[in-house]
Amino acid sequence: MYSRILVPIDFTEKSHRALEVACQIAKKLNSEVYMMHIVKAALSVYLDELGEYKSKTPTGQQFLDDILSLNEEKMKRLIQKYEDRGITIHSKLKVHDTPNEIAKLVAEEAFDLTVVGNYEHERFDEVFKRTHPEKIAALAKNPVLTINNALERFEIKRILIPTNLTDDYSPAMPDLMKFAESFNAELLFVYINTQAHFKTTLQINKLRVEFLEKHGLVNHSVEVFNAKSINRGILYAADFFKSDMIALFSYHRENIKTLLMGNITEYLITKSNIPILTLNLSKTE
Repeated sequence: MYSRILVPIDFTEKSHRALEVACQIAKKLNSEVYMMHIVKAALSVYLDELGEYKSKTPTGQQFLDDILSLNEEKMKRLIQKYEDRGITIHSKLKVHDTPNEIAKLVAEEAFDLTVVGNYEHERFDEVFKRTHPEKIAALAKNPVLTINNALERFEIKRILIPTNLTDDYSPAMPDLMKFAESFNAELLFVYINTQAHFKTTLQINKLRVEFLEKHGLVNHSVEVFNAKSINRGILYAADFFKSDMIALFSYHRENIKTLLMGNITEYLITKSNIPILTLNLSKTE
């Protein structure tokens, strides 16, 4: 189960939405929530032997202390709000002067699940144009759940999983099964059939049988959805099949093809109105 759930917090509305969902999951699964806030300090900071943040410049110490005190108070108020619901919440502050390192710092923590709000306005990597959730999902070893919109009730009945019918999802398939079982959700595998990646009925039927056998999906099937593009096709398919969530198996490769053509995971994390669960196939590499 998910005994430790991480929520990166920046005190924006989107991160509050992620915290709300994480707390609903924690309530359902009897888990504990760990909030983490990264203080982006534009000054040289280090950890002393007691594990406390110190400024390398005397004039910067008071400024650093004030920032940490302010954010600690914000964290306390959030904790009080959800502790009234009987949810155990822990908080942690980290300080770093390089925004590109924030996702790495988050991913270093060993948690069963990370729930993150989307940050479409602020990106980490100006070369590959990655958002916070996609960068975190690329580095995290365990599943990452991205929440774009406010959800009054986090209830997952059907999870749509797009597949090309050829990739090996074995490294992360247990994570998907575990998540679906935790919420008693139906898994719906879908092949998006586009003109650029068109397959005939006979080809799809052959690949469908091989795919299901390879992954031991005895009681599952693969639907086919025709669309003009894979990216939009996944979103249209999720709506067509009345899905509550999209689950993505991803290698999160950083290469020139991704730079020029874009990343499906990045597109869906940014554009989807329903939660996106990202399962990292690169975690064992």
